[in-house]
Amino acid sequence: MAVSNNDLRFIFKEVKGLISACIVTRNSSESLRRYLTSLMSSVGNSSQVEIIVVDNESTDNTKDMLEEFFPQAQYIYCQPGIGFSKGINQAVAVSRGEFILIATPSTEIRGDAIPILLEYLKLYEDVGVVGPKIINPDGTTQHSSKKMPTPKVAVFHSLYLFGVIQPNKLLDEYFLYDYKSDEPVEVQSLTMSLLLIRRSVFESAGFLDEGLFVWASDVDWCYVVERSGWKQIFVPRAIAVHRRYSVSKKQPYSNLLHYHRDLNFFYKKHFSHKNGPITNFIWVAMLQVRFVLQIFRYLVRGGKDYSFY
Repeated sequence: MAVSNNDLRFIFKEVKGLISACIVTRNSSESLRRYLTSLMSSVGNSSQVEIIVVDNESTDNTKDMLEEFFPQAQYIYCQPGIGFSKGINQAVAVSRGEFILIATPSTEIRGDAIPILLEYLKLYEDVGVVGPKIINPDGTTQHSSKKMPTPKVAVFHSLYLFGVIQPNKLLDEYFLYDYKSDEPVEVQSLTMSLLLIRRSVFESAGFLDEGLFVWASDVDWCYVVERSGWKQIFVPRAIAVHRRYSVSKKQPYSNLLHYHRDLNFFYKKHFSHKNGPITNFIWVAMLQVRFVLQIFRYLVRGGKDYSFY
């Protein structure tokens, strides 16, 4: 089900200059505290920030942690299974900021990344979305700025993940593997590990599609944003650390299931109408095979590396 402005609307009027930090969490108290601490440190006294936390029925001390360290945060407690997309939509709908910051609890902001991103949005009125360079805790790059995915990219990436092929020109162009500059560059897709967005982008492009639980929600939404005419810019001088799998590893099989359901939903939404029944059948079959292989891989190898994320 696609979500539009007819289904969700902003409840409050916009407050100029305010940043609304919207985040969805579940049993990630320590990660959430680390993220929010890094956010407030990055912003300092340069901007006003409102914090909106949508809690997907945590059983840890998330609520107590927020009351102790971030009493200004707006806390929204939800029933389990709402997913990232619906949770973010709820947070965005009650936000008041001119700018909306979306991130995951597994993100940690480095230095003045938020002022850098904010300055870029203020300088260029045709830019609607900006994202930082995302790195791993060891300093290596997570390639988060991308072109729009296609079934061919998905096939090649699956073959690469399972060691069948080496990186090729198609994957290099999709993930911007060869982009080493610190200069901002326009892209087609950014990860919601951390995004700073004009409120007006949501007003024109709409909210996240709640048919997607989490894994393809950022790519899908960026696809809509691109078609709405807003520019999306990768700003590598701004840096954030993303601790991949630190949250999703707690429920590996459930997350793998959601991941493959989201991929199938994304394909049907954007590509199935362009292809014939044979191609669509092959795609669905490939997804099923890939799901089984990843389950087997996780059982044999263990660890955290079981999805694209």
